[in-house]
Amino acid sequence: MLPDPILAVHRFLRFAPAPLQAQWLALAVNHLLRGQLLSGRLDELAGKCFCLCVEDIPVALSFEVAGGGLRRSTRAPHVTIRGTLQDFVALARRREDPDTLFFQRRLAVEGETETGLHLKNLLDGWEYDLPAHLRAVLPGPLASVTLHGLSRLRPADSHRSSRPAAKAPGTWQLRP
Repeated sequence: MLPDPILAVHRFLRFAPAPLQAQWLALAVNHLLRGQLLSGRLDELAGKCFCLCVEDIPVALSFEVAGGGLRRSTRAPHVTIRGTLQDFVALARRREDPDTLFFQRRLAVEGETETGLHLKNLLDGWEYDLPAHLRAVLPGPLASVTLHGLSRLRPADSHRSSRPAAKAPGTWQLRP
């Protein structure tokens, strides 16, 4: 059974027209790239096209790297990456390593090897900087207040205490 957010994405991808799917995903990724160092490094792949094939839906979404982000593309891809929605989500959430999925044959990469490896290495090295993102998308005072509020939160599993955490690992709780 798919978790609720993944199920919502699954339904959207299954029933929405392909151009809308690609446009929506490009907008989401471009938004997440705001304030990130990776957006400047994407220019290394400017003009390259890639296709994500989500085989369990089935859907193929094609993108071109342009202007430090993505845009929907109708050109032939330089690289095609195939996998299931669950595996793509696991990659995005950094719960799975792309090399592991590749060697388990859950992820397939076809096309220009050099471009595929470069894309993988860029994404693999991306450490998401939430404060930089919030500063890029929120007005100054609101970004400061939000960052201050977030600084009072921390993952429950980051406590350095001998007693067990009250919450499950990976959940957030208010710092005392």
